[in-house]
Formats: sequence, C-alpha cells, structure tokens
Amino acid sequence: MNTKYSLTQRCAACSAAVLVAVALALSAVRSSAAESTANVSTNIYGSGKQFQTTVERRSQGGLSAEDLHQASLLTSQFLTHVNQAMQELADMHTDAARTDIEKAQSLAKVVHSLLPTTVVTTTVKDAQGKEIYHDEQPVQDNQIPIFSGDVATEVVEPIIEAKHDDAALKGVKLAEAQIIHTAVLVDLNYAERKLKRAIELIAKPQEASAELALIQSDGVHFYAHQEDNPLVEVQQALRLAERMVREKKFEGAKANLVTAKLQLEAYHALVGADAGLAVNDLETSIQKLSGELQTPGAADQIRGMWDKVTGWFKRESGQAHQTTTNSVPRISSR
Repeated sequence: MNTKYSLTQRCAACSAAVLVAVALALSAVRSSAAESTANVSTNIYGSGKQFQTTVERRSQGGLSAEDLHQASLLTSQFLTHVNQAMQELADMHTDAARTDIEKAQSLAKVVHSLLPTTVVTTTVKDAQGKEIYHDEQPVQDNQIPIFSGDVATEVVEPIIEAKHDDAALKGVKLAEAQIIHTAVLVDLNYAERKLKRAIELIAKPQEASAELALIQSDGVHFYAHQEDNPLVEVQQALRLAERMVREKKFEGAKANLVTAKLQLEAYHALVGADAGLAVNDLETSIQKLSGELQTPGAADQIRGMWDKVTGWFKRESGQAHQTTTNSVPRISSR
C-alpha cells in the first residue's frame, strides 16, 4: 500500500507533536566488484535487421550505510535552512534569508558528492553496424530520505503545519490522532532549482518565498507503507538496545531486543513468504545475542542488525539507497 502526499506552502511554528519514523530504505543491489571499480551492465534491444540499440549502465562507487545516514542528516539540515529562510522573508529580512539559502545550496552540493553516479550510454546502430546515435547521461538517485529522530521531527513539523487543513489525510496525523509512520523524501534536484530561483528573486521577498514554498509543496513527499510499520518499531527497539548495552544497562537492552523480535514476527506475518530466510535469521540472531549482551562487540552487533533492517523498507523510484551491503534481502522491487 503506497500513499503519496504533497505539502503546501506556508511555513510556521508548529505546536503539534509529530512522530516521523523515516524508512531509510536500502537497495537490494549486489555487486561482486570492489567499491572503487565501476559496476557495468549492458542490455541490447532490437533484432538488428534495421536497427539495434545498446544501453550500458556504468556505476562508479557506492553508498555505505554511514554515508546514507550522513546524507539524510544533511538533507534534514537543508530543509531547516529552507524553513528559516521562508520565515525571514516573511519578516522582510532578505540578507538573513540569502544566507540561509546559500547554506542550503552548500549542503545540497555536499549530499550530491556523497551519492554514486551512474552513466547511462545509449547507442543505436543500423543493419550495417554503423553508429547513427550515441548519447551519455549521468544520473543519480536524488530522492533523499530525511534522517529519523528529533531532527526529522523538528524539520517536518513546520511543513506539516503548512498542510494543517488536510492533516486528517491518511499518513499525515497530528498528536491527537493515531500516529502513522511515514517516509519523508526530499527531491534534491528540484529543491536546488527552486533555491537558485529564490536567490534571483531575493529583492522581491514574496516571490522568493513562493519559490521556497514550492520546495515544501512539490519537493517534499510523504509515503506510507503499512507493512513497514513493524520495521519502524524494530529499528526503535534496536536503537534503544544498542544504547543500553553501551551504558551497561543489560536488562533494559534485553527487554528491547524482545520487543524487536516480536515486531519482526509481526512484519513476517504481514509480508509472508516475501520476507525470505533473512528475517528468520535475524530473529535467531536476536535470540542468541539476548543471552550474550555482556560480551565485547554486542553493541556493534546490534547496530549491524539495525542497518540490516533498514534494507527491508520499501523503496521509492529514484530514492538514494545503500549500495555497498552484501546481505540485504530483496523484499520488494519497483
């Protein structure tokens, strides 16, 4: 089940408490090549009697779990600057707004530099093998998931408030309603274009603010997947368990691992056979680790479990995802 929500234009302080559990969805793409080596795939179309088309995809580098977390965190900060700039333009503080817009632009460049690039080469040849068309296009998955936790909540609340009249829509719930866990994705390319235009219009605060508002309305999207909800609970329980192990609060850590295992069972029931052996293996690993929490490296093992779970969230088209993992099951494809 997939529901998408676009957000409208007003930025204001929000008093409603919103819990946004962000699904940092990771890819199931596997590569036997080293990270520094290009991953190449080639597809050929057509019989060749008249024309034959070859499409080559050459991907360089990869995105680790830590760098995905970093990109998500920086994108959260990116939206913070957008929200602040809108408020400053409303107060006619154009110099301060310009500073926040420029900071947002700097962060966008950093995030782009973290993302792997794939060069798509399309070649068409005629029946004699003569090349009649050739094109190369670099592409990036630029839909960035916002980092989970307090940062995401603070960033998203003003945008939710801008959509207050429609907040009863499924997937966008305020404090007094049932909480629905959602993924929040930022279209970085679109947002950058709007930032550039806002800078050009900075002498006209209302028009510049309208450009920034488009980032909120058209550049930020909410997605809800019912089957992902137990995974959100698993992640939260694992995060708490890791922290408690590091603080030597082993009973609390064990209780959270029990919660994680129960939520994994709920997830397994929702997706059935699609979950594969990986979910069973993780349940077994959690059960085993519950009795070994005082052994060296237990906290790191829990962190590894957290990273593995993020690989099972549904992924939207064009969403930045981890590409350097070796053991993520393919739960769904798009």
